[in-house]
Amino acid sequence: MALDLAQNATAKYQNTGSVTTSENKIFLPESQLPRNWYNIVAELPFDVPKPLHPIEDRPVEIEDYDWLWPLECLRIELQEGKYGTDALIEIPNFIAEVYRRYRPSPLVRARSLEKYLGTTSEIYYKREDLNPAGSHKFNTALVQAYYATLEEESNIRSMVTDTGAGQWGAALAMACETLGLGCDVFMIRKSFEEKPYRRYLMRMAGANVFPSPSELTQTGRNILRDDPSNSGSLGIGMSEAIEYVKEDRSRRLALGCMSYYAVLHQSIIGLETKRQLEQAGRSPDLMVGCVGGGSNFTGFIAPFVPEKIGGSPIEFRAIEPDSIPTLSQGEYRYDWADFSELTPRILMYTLGHRFVPPPVHSGGLRYHGKTPVLSALVKNDVVNTRTYGQKEVFEAGQVFLKTEGVLAAPESAHAVLGAIDAAKTKQKQVIVLCLSGHGYLDLKGFSDVLDLDSSN
Repeated sequence: MALDLAQNATAKYQNTGSVTTSENKIFLPESQLPRNWYNIVAELPFDVPKPLHPIEDRPVEIEDYDWLWPLECLRIELQEGKYGTDALIEIPNFIAEVYRRYRPSPLVRARSLEKYLGTTSEIYYKREDLNPAGSHKFNTALVQAYYATLEEESNIRSMVTDTGAGQWGAALAMACETLGLGCDVFMIRKSFEEKPYRRYLMRMAGANVFPSPSELTQTGRNILRDDPSNSGSLGIGMSEAIEYVKEDRSRRLALGCMSYYAVLHQSIIGLETKRQLEQAGRSPDLMVGCVGGGSNFTGFIAPFVPEKIGGSPIEFRAIEPDSIPTLSQGEYRYDWADFSELTPRILMYTLGHRFVPPPVHSGGLRYHGKTPVLSALVKNDVVNTRTYGQKEVFEAGQVFLKTEGVLAAPESAHAVLGAIDAAKTKQKQVIVLCLSGHGYLDLKGFSDVLDLDSSN
């Protein structure tokens, strides 16, 4: 049954032609833009437990957090109504219209990388770096802002969030500008200081951007009092964002990675990829992606998961930094999503909500936990994991630039290295990676790690 429904998720988009094996890019016409998201939790043969109240021993109810999130986001997170039962969730017309500005995104055969590696495997990458904000994040930022505008009686005027490398903050800033909302972003301090161009991009789009920890919130002030040089984390930024929302009822929180609603919206990546591979006459042997909170990777693999559960040998590999080994070394337990214990408790792999990651350059991966649905997939042996060090990741990013002419974001370069490693085996495979964002605003990090300022 699950397999049948997953096939139905792409069956509506009739194949308008096949591609030859000599083509480099596989495009879908706008007419084949998916009109539904794929709701993976409705089809899994195991439960993804719902969030618990942050203090009381009971499940979260809508009324507990209707002041914090847009109501539709909250319904998705709590799997209420159709979100707990329906495999396909219709994409609103407005969202589909904006998606068409940059979607469907191309699936590209990495022929130059294959030649460089001398591999018999085929490597494909799904380009999520070609949208207005330069990463997959806009896929859900737009929807979250749209949900906020539907609540006319709440008079929501701005969205508040945290951001690591700034990709999520930039996406939300552009989404809010599209929908006439204000935007306030708490950017982890290390990225705020080292990635000024993302900060400039957010401010050009109309957002207010604050370094986190900051003096704006009690959470930030307490942390800075004890550790004035604290480099920040996504958990700290989330706590500051929640505290900031609490101060003004016209504000709402937006989350780019930990939430299930973000995973749902990111399933458009996987739906397009599935159709593109079908047009190419290919079935993936391995799908690879980087994981911070886990939304891009989970949305990428979601439409393929029923095949795996149904017996297909397809492999899903989640890549994380060896300095933040949440899936490979973390505990599977209930924990808070934020530093100050303001969010619901969720069942996930976690390094502990007070964990402050080392100041690595992959700011979007500096998070202590993983989204519950990805955690459940790992726990049930549907997804496996691998970790890499920062220098080897950045070297893989350099190889990808030299061969494919695309500079992957530091986060996405983890997926690139995962694909390269897999292609080095003698076994011929079809390897597909999610290129979740570009790295053209991350060049300072590449320079620091690869010593690009040294003499020739």
